[in-house]
Amino acid sequence: MSEGALIPQDLVGGALAPAESFKSLVAGGDYLPRFQLFGSKSDACAEGKIPIGHYGLVKDDVITDVGAEIDIVIVSWRPKAVQTGDDLVIDYHPEIDEKGNITNPTFKRIVDLAGVRDSGCMYGPEFLLWVPSANVFATYHMNSKTGRREARNMEPLLGKAVTLKCHLIEQGKYKWHGPIVIPCSTPLEMPPEEDIRAEWTKFQNPPKNEMEAVEEGSETRAR
Repeated sequence: MSEGALIPQDLVGGALAPAESFKSLVAGGDYLPRFQLFGSKSDACAEGKIPIGHYGLVKDDVITDVGAEIDIVIVSWRPKAVQTGDDLVIDYHPEIDEKGNITNPTFKRIVDLAGVRDSGCMYGPEFLLWVPSANVFATYHMNSKTGRREARNMEPLLGKAVTLKCHLIEQGKYKWHGPIVIPCSTPLEMPPEEDIRAEWTKFQNPPKNEMEAVEEGSETRAR
């Protein structure tokens, strides 16, 4: 037996336990990491997992710190409404009428509840991003009031590179962190076009029963 082993090596594997299959069985779900700005009220910051005012990539409860300023590429966007809790609801179809009103009752209910404290409801545009420094695609749901306002500066830059920064916002006795979006002229390394098209196709055609990890208070605590 090898040093430290308590069981003979020929007994730790077997026909039903091929070593090459283990990684694929324990790998995370087939979903993109979530791109997020972590403010001072984030549980992750309080627990020391990431500095305040930094952007992070979140997947399988692991946060990768990508800094307070980062260059990314905005690939696409879609509307998204989420209700967290025991009965997780994710809806991508507001169904806007000619007057600009949301006609999908599920989406509208989440929008109406988003302003209610501790409702677990959030909505806003979700962007598909390419993050060159981490060599990954990610989704960024701008679902707070502050995020939705700054998303207006994201939409005109679809298909282009931008620099995301963070700033501290003060309003009366309240303070919170928000994103800043500015055009980026730095050349960024892009993945092959077929990879971009593949991610775009999945992003624009989410499964109806999609389930994903939504961190409690991820952006709902931001104003």
